[in-house]
Amino acid sequence: MLFEELGKIKRTSIMTSIILLALGIVILMCPEQYIDSLVSVLGYGMVTLAVVLILDFISGKKALINYIYLTGALILLLVGIGVLVYENIVLLIGIVFGLVLIVVSLNRIVNTWMYVRRAEREGWWVLILLAVLLLACGLLILINPWWRETAQLFDVIGAALLITSVVSIVRLLIIWPITGEESED
Repeated sequence: MLFEELGKIKRTSIMTSIILLALGIVILMCPEQYIDSLVSVLGYGMVTLAVVLILDFISGKKALINYIYLTGALILLLVGIGVLVYENIVLLIGIVFGLVLIVVSLNRIVNTWMYVRRAEREGWWVLILLAVLLLACGLLILINPWWRETAQLFDVIGAALLITSVVSIVRLLIIWPITGEESED
């Protein structure tokens, strides 16, 4: 049972890294004239994901963590509607993405310090440094006043998504090292 759950977490981490990598590449490759369409797709994607999460809450268990997920889904729904409704949404996208990066990086720093270091994994300090790099990216996006155009902000967000996916892959390799199955003779 425990190993099945760990396998699910590993698969989810791999898929999240692949999706972030693909999204970062799409954002970086998107020509400037299609950025408005990309923003609309982002808004519709957020609304769709929020509706799926809300429906999952309605049909699932009612534990405390599910209420936390519901709160996140409602916030995601509001941000998605904001992206679709407002014309100049650059500031909101930058603030939300910067805050998400900061929260994720702080979570990774705490988890690495509390669990990976205590498990005496080699390279736990690399995970701390990579999490600090993500924190710096989030702060840079959040407080940098020079990115007022959507194209410039999306280039920075695309690069940050690429960095995030690489950090996630390195984190996965350090936490769950890939080992070959040894046959017993």
